[in-house]
Amino acid sequence: MGKIEFLDQQGSFRVYQPEDYSGLYFPLAGDGGLKSCITPTLGGDSKRDQNHFLIEPVSIENLHNNKNTRNFWCRIKNRGYWSACGSSAEAEFLRFTGEQEKSVLEAGFMWQKLTRTSAVHGLKAEITSFVTVDGAMEVMMTELTNITEEPLE
Repeated sequence: MGKIEFLDQQGSFRVYQPEDYSGLYFPLAGDGGLKSCITPTLGGDSKRDQNHFLIEPVSIENLHNNKNTRNFWCRIKNRGYWSACGSSAEAEFLRFTGEQEKSVLEAGFMWQKLTRTSAVHGLKAEITSFVTVDGAMEVMMTELTNITEEPLE
């Protein structure tokens, strides 16, 4: 594990291979009452209050083990399937080898951006997560970039 790199005076930071840090998660919230927690692999929950959950409630014990999470899957012709947030069996396996996907987490006050690169699948994903200021919704903006010289479908 590397060190945490601070980016500004407001506490925004960057960490490499964030899935290697045990128990790491962040709050996302807005003024309207929506409260979420999110891990570097987009696990966590989202709720209005203790009785109204949008995603299955989790505790610190199962925050990183629950597979019922936010996710973004890509099906790449002739290359297979890829979880852009690293929640696939393949990504979990590669974590324990020298071929772990490169990932970077940048986070600040009530937002996080996960960047994950797969040389095998030829894609880079940037996933920014936050709750709108009015607290009406959780947003997951995703940008995919082809990192190969050939077109991908």
